[in-house]
Amino acid sequence: MFSKSFNYFPQDIIMKVLENCNTIVASSLEQTNWLRKNLQVRIAQFEPGTQQITLDSSNEIDRSLTSENNSLDFDDNSQSMNFSLMALTILAEHAVKLLDIVYNLTDEKDRIIGPYLQNLVNNVMPYVRIHALSNAPCYRSASTLLMNISQYSYTKKTWKKEVFEQLFDIGFFQVDLLALNSWKIIIGNMIKDEKPTSFRDVMNRINAVQTGLLVSKEQEYEQRSVLIKRFAFIIYATEKDQCNRYLPDILECIADLLKLPQVPIVYTQIFLLFRALLIRISNKNLISFWPILMAELIQILLQLEQDLLFDIEGDIKSNVQRMTTNDITLTNISNGTTDSNPSLKMYLYACKLLDTLLAMPYSELCQFQLFRSAFVVDHDIINSNSNIDIFIAFSIRLCKLLEQKLQLMPISMCDQLLIISNSNYPLLRLRTISNIIELFPFFNCLARIHTKDNLYLKNEQILLLDTIHEIETSVLEDFVESWL
Repeated sequence: MFSKSFNYFPQDIIMKVLENCNTIVASSLEQTNWLRKNLQVRIAQFEPGTQQITLDSSNEIDRSLTSENNSLDFDDNSQSMNFSLMALTILAEHAVKLLDIVYNLTDEKDRIIGPYLQNLVNNVMPYVRIHALSNAPCYRSASTLLMNISQYSYTKKTWKKEVFEQLFDIGFFQVDLLALNSWKIIIGNMIKDEKPTSFRDVMNRINAVQTGLLVSKEQEYEQRSVLIKRFAFIIYATEKDQCNRYLPDILECIADLLKLPQVPIVYTQIFLLFRALLIRISNKNLISFWPILMAELIQILLQLEQDLLFDIEGDIKSNVQRMTTNDITLTNISNGTTDSNPSLKMYLYACKLLDTLLAMPYSELCQFQLFRSAFVVDHDIINSNSNIDIFIAFSIRLCKLLEQKLQLMPISMCDQLLIISNSNYPLLRLRTISNIIELFPFFNCLARIHTKDNLYLKNEQILLLDTIHEIETSVLEDFVESWL
C-alpha cells in the first residue's frame, strides 16, 4: 500500500505545481464576452518606478521570487504580468518534459495530460495574439511553450486548431526573429505527418479571396499577398522534400497567381515563395518550376533595366506611357519610399531571389547552371580582346546603369551605401530600400564574380552547411515585420 501511494505521490505533486503555474498564467487574462469564454490579456501600465521582469536568466526569476517587495498581489496588473511571465517561462522549460516523463508509462496519460494541455493552450493563446513590443517577453515565452508542446505528436489535437487560426492572424509576422523561429517549428510540427488539409486549406483561401463590387482591387491584391506570404511560411517550415506530394497543386496555384496583373505587393510575396521552394525542394523535383521562375525573374530584371534607363535619360513621355492608371501597378522608381512605392520592395525581393540562386551550392541547383550565364559571366569581358559580339549579363548591365545613376546622386547618398564583399553569402541582406541606388553594391559585387573564381568551386563541401544555414536565415528575416 505504501509503495502504491509512493508511486502516485510525485505525479500529484507535479500536477499540482503545473496547475498552479497555469493559474498564474491565467491571472493576467480577462473575459471579453460574458456569453462565451473569450480571453484576452489585461495590458499592464507600468509606472515609471516599477521594475518589469525581463527573464533574461533564471537567476532573475529567483531574485524576483525571494524579493521582499514582490508579494503576490494579482490585483496589481504590473505584478500580475510579471508573475504570469515567470509562470510562462517555467512552463515553457519544464512542463511538457515533466508530463511526458511522469505519465509516459501509465494508462492515465491521455486522460490527464490532454485536458491539462487543452486548458493550458487556451490560457497561452491570448499572449500570442498581442504583438506589442511591451508584450514581447510574454510572447516569446508563450511561443516557446507552444513549440515544446508541439514536439510531441500525441498533443496535436490540443493545439492544432488554435495554431492554424493564429497563422492567419493579421499580425502573425509582427514579431522578432527569435519568436518567429519558434513558430517555424510549431508550424512544421503541425504539417508533419498530417493529411494534406493544411496545404490545401491555404491554397483554397488564396483562390477564394473575396472579390466583387464591395471589394476594391487594392483590397483584393492585399489579401492575396497576405495569404501568399503565409503559404510561403508553411513551405519554409517544412523539412526537405516534405511537401513533394503537393508540388502539382503548388505549381498550379503559382500559375493562377501569375495570371493576375503584375502587382508589386503580390509579386513581392511570390518571389519570397520561390525562395522558400528553392531551399525546401530537392534539385530533381524543381524541374517543373524553372520555366515559371526564370521567366518571372528575367521579366522583372528587364523592367528594372528599363526603369533605370528612363530615369537616367529623363524620358518622361516613355515612362508615362508605361504606367497604368492604377496606382498599385506603378513601377516608377525615380523617387519615393518603400511604403509609397511598392515596386522598390518588389525589385529588392527579385534581387534576393537572384542572390539565393547564385549563393546556393552547385550540387543543390544543378539545373540553374543552364541559366547562370544570363545573370553573371564566367570570364572577364572587360579585359577580353575578342571582337565577337557577346551577350552581356544582367549583373553587368544593371551595374553600369546604377553606376550612371549614382553619379547623379548627392555625395551624402553615395557615402551611405553599404559595401558588399563576395566572402559572405548570401550577399543581399537589406530588409527594405528607400532608393533603387541601394542595389548598386549588390550588382557591383555580382559584376565582379566570375565562375572560375567562385568560392564554392574551391571549397563547396566545407561551406555547404554554413551557406544553407545563412540562406535559410535570410529568408526567415524577410518574413519578420517587427513588433508594433
